[in-house]
Amino acid sequence: MLTVVFDADCGVCQASVAWLRQRDRHGALRFIGNDAQPLPAGVTLEETEHTVVVLEEDGRKLVRAEAVARVLRELPRYGPLAAVLSAPGLKALANLGYDQFARRRHRVSAALGLRACAVSPPRKA
Repeated sequence: MLTVVFDADCGVCQASVAWLRQRDRHGALRFIGNDAQPLPAGVTLEETEHTVVVLEEDGRKLVRAEAVARVLRELPRYGPLAAVLSAPGLKALANLGYDQFARRRHRVSAALGLRACAVSPPRKA
């Protein structure tokens, strides 16, 4: 299972988590808002304020486009997009795009009418 630590105060981030939850049919993803205490070992509040953090079961930490690609690989039909995001050369471009969007995510959230605190708690099995 992958652990995804996201900015809980970001509407786009919350909408992304909701989108991922709908598509995670195998329960491969666990989501933790950066307002959780304590955060998983090796994850700081500061870094989660500018990037999603994905922790693999073996403890490996992924950020930015690499984290997005890793999460997409867990979803049916999104493997090809994950491969594109991970491709040499394109990975650097994907990180640049990620960074540019991350800097503007709160403004984008507001423009789209996305509110903070919109992510519902995880479903119980």
